[in-house]
Amino acid sequence: MKKILAITMFCVCSVGLMAQTQQKRLEQHLYYLASDTLRGRFAGSEDAMKAAEYIVKQYEEMGVEPFYESGYIQSFTNTLIGDRMTFNNVIACIPGADPALKDEYVIIGAHYDHLGVKNGKVYNGADDNASGTAAVIEIARQLKARQSELKRSVIIVNFDGEELGLFGSNAFAQRLSKEKKIKKVCLMMSIDMVGWYRQSGKLIVEGTGTIDDGKKKMKELAELLGINLKTKKFERSVMTATDTEGFAKKGVATLAVTTGLKSPYHKPEDDADLIDYKGLSDISDYITRWTTQVSSDELFRPSGRVAKKHQSQVQPFDLGVNVELGGSRLHYPYRVAVDGRSRFAWNAGLTAQVNFKCKWLGLKLTPMYGWSFAKYPDLTNPLENKAMTYYQEGFTLPVYVVFQLNTDYGLFHAGVGAYYTRVFKGGLKKVDPVWGYLNRNQFGIAWDLGSRYHGFDISVYFRYQLNSIASDSTVPAHLRNFYAGLGLTYFFF
Repeated sequence: MKKILAITMFCVCSVGLMAQTQQKRLEQHLYYLASDTLRGRFAGSEDAMKAAEYIVKQYEEMGVEPFYESGYIQSFTNTLIGDRMTFNNVIACIPGADPALKDEYVIIGAHYDHLGVKNGKVYNGADDNASGTAAVIEIARQLKARQSELKRSVIIVNFDGEELGLFGSNAFAQRLSKEKKIKKVCLMMSIDMVGWYRQSGKLIVEGTGTIDDGKKKMKELAELLGINLKTKKFERSVMTATDTEGFAKKGVATLAVTTGLKSPYHKPEDDADLIDYKGLSDISDYITRWTTQVSSDELFRPSGRVAKKHQSQVQPFDLGVNVELGGSRLHYPYRVAVDGRSRFAWNAGLTAQVNFKCKWLGLKLTPMYGWSFAKYPDLTNPLENKAMTYYQEGFTLPVYVVFQLNTDYGLFHAGVGAYYTRVFKGGLKKVDPVWGYLNRNQFGIAWDLGSRYHGFDISVYFRYQLNSIASDSTVPAHLRNFYAGLGLTYFFF
């Protein structure tokens, strides 16, 4: 009995000592990477290169090999404000032990660059993202020690250029695609800002819906290790992005791992002394165990689903909301001199589009409810400025045939079609609020032009009424409407 107790105590002490050692190493990594001497690790700079060399040294010392024969540091170029710049990813690999699965990959990534120096102040970026970089280094160390358990290979990558536009992760995803290896990646994880676990109270993982039973599997492991885990099926925020994007857009299952934005995000105060090192160590342990589980599970499968924000701009069906703001005026076909001046107009409603298999052609409907106002001239004395205000309120249904071009910079589209308006109210304000001879069924031609990026659609719309606003032939006025519109299709799956 005493022998068993002694062994148990020895194991507990050993685990505690290992945890303390890992915390000290994490602290060492962070205090160097987030030090003033690296001047904020601005992407592509000499300071960022010093950080990359530090990371390489860690991998060399622990025996983690480079992924490419040419070495750990893989340089690439990207154009920034007209200048061609060179950036550097650090890419290592722990090969899997299973002959049948070792050519499949799990990727763990974190960007190591930050904002550099602004207005004489160093933005050290301890949480963003020296914390993720330090965690990935220690995760690599643990996985190397457990290499015999790994069936799939694990790629460890530290990205450059994330702050400037996800340059490093996009470059690596494109390279894997060219090398015909992207389909061999069963999961990619981005570890970004994980240093404030205690303050946040939770570890957030977005993207569990990209994995079969992802939420259940990750929750079970988190409960076992005492991690308070909050999961989201997909990344949805249009205002934030992490290094998952380049992989997710190529159909890879992705997880964005973070403790949130509790730290001094993109501020000079984001320093190493504010990091929760115990929490960072616990998170590193959790990701290590999770990666081992994914690597060794022969039945692990992506779900085949990705976030709406990561899908191609052209989907079989789009549904969203749309708001249009602009102006309207009255046009008299036979009395050019008395055309009314423009006044305010607005519409709000839905937008729905079916895209054909060719992807460059679609059919769009935008049912809208709104108001139009226009100056109505005094027809008995048109040259005097005594115009009254005409208004109408109603439901409008435009139908467009849409021609579209999908590019890396967004989806550009142009549509032409027709519209029908059912008018509920209309007339001259303060004079004749509801005309008895109001034409309640109006129609015309319509066209639009715009672009969409990440679910946001910015367009301009034109509507040209063919029949008159009134059933009385003495009022041959037609509405001409122009709008600028903002649409959002994100939150529909």
